[in-house]
Order: sequence, then structure tokens, then C-alpha cells
Amino acid sequence: MVLAKESLVKEMLKTVRIEVGDEADCMICLEELEVGFDAFRMPCSHTFHGDCIEKWLRHGHCCPICWFKIPAN
Repeated sequence: MVLAKESLVKEMLKTVRIEVGDEADCMICLEELEVGFDAFRMPCSHTFHGDCIEKWLRHGHCCPICWFKIPAN
């Protein structure tokens, strides 16, 4: 498995606050992204719990939903 380059992960993930109407489930852990929660958004616009996407990207370099690729080492 190809790993995402750590410095690029930090640059590409954006912290976003979940607003009313933006509630969704984190498609990694399947738990809700609750209003007021700070989550991480990938460049492909998919949003996840920060811990979930960071752990995911330690094992690969693609979005778990659409397979958008973050450049690898």
C-alpha cells in the first residue's frame, strides 16, 4: 500500500465546523458528524472525523469514498 506524504496531508486537509444542515456520517467510523464539531475536509470535499481520516491516511493515500489521491512519498 502506498502511503500519503505526511506534509501534504496536513496541507490538504481543511478543518471545517459542522453547521446546521451539514450533518452527515463519517464514512470511516459511520458515526455522525455533529453540529458544532470540527471535522476534516479532503480536497475532494468529503468530510470525516479528524482522527478517522488521519488514521486512514496512515495506511493509504486515497479518499475512502471517491479514491481521490493525495500524492505519496
